[in-house]
Amino acid sequence: MSSSQRTQQQYDQYAESYDALDSGAAANALGFPQLRKELLAQASGHVLELAVGTGLNLPLYTADTVTALSAVDISGAMLQQAQRRVRGLQQSFTVDLKQGDVAALPYPDNTFDTVVDTFSLCVFPQPLAALQEAARVVKPGGRVLVLEHQRSSFAPLAWYQDVTAAAVAATGKGCYWNQDVKDQKKKAAAAADVLHQFVMGKANKLGEARSGRRCQHISS
Repeated sequence: MSSSQRTQQQYDQYAESYDALDSGAAANALGFPQLRKELLAQASGHVLELAVGTGLNLPLYTADTVTALSAVDISGAMLQQAQRRVRGLQQSFTVDLKQGDVAALPYPDNTFDTVVDTFSLCVFPQPLAALQEAARVVKPGGRVLVLEHQRSSFAPLAWYQDVTAAAVAATGKGCYWNQDVKDQKKKAAAAADVLHQFVMGKANKLGEARSGRRCQHISS
């Protein structure tokens, strides 16, 4: 069984209880809902969301800036939960949910104005491949918006993240919270401009703009 197949099976099992973790008391205490809202306010045009899961972000997109929303997830059971949210939306733009692997996105090059990821790189079996795919499918001049767990630059907290990473992953549905997102971005040849850093360095919000085949720094 491949790592992607294992992830699919795991998240099929998590689907019914996922929201209790990702939008529960701990996430609220850390301010994650507000971080999601701030990030998604920057999404515009035809948007692709990676690993949409149960669709927690779906109500946060606005028709003032978003014209269409596509979303992909490896888990069919998670997409069933997301589809329930879609039926309750009061948005004028279309929403298309598709099952697929973020490491091999089922979309042509230069398709989307914005690509979004929130708290998913930490569970991807191939996070670098996912970032490369995001850069591939975003249009020249488009943006990749990322809100992710990040290894802290504060040494004591970074040490704590490292020694607890395996335990957190075991209880946090496979999420390794000590990843170095900025380093992953560099390795994926997608230069990122750090817009804000939150939660003592653990959650980073990153934005990048693509021009031609190169990703250029943006300011915000």
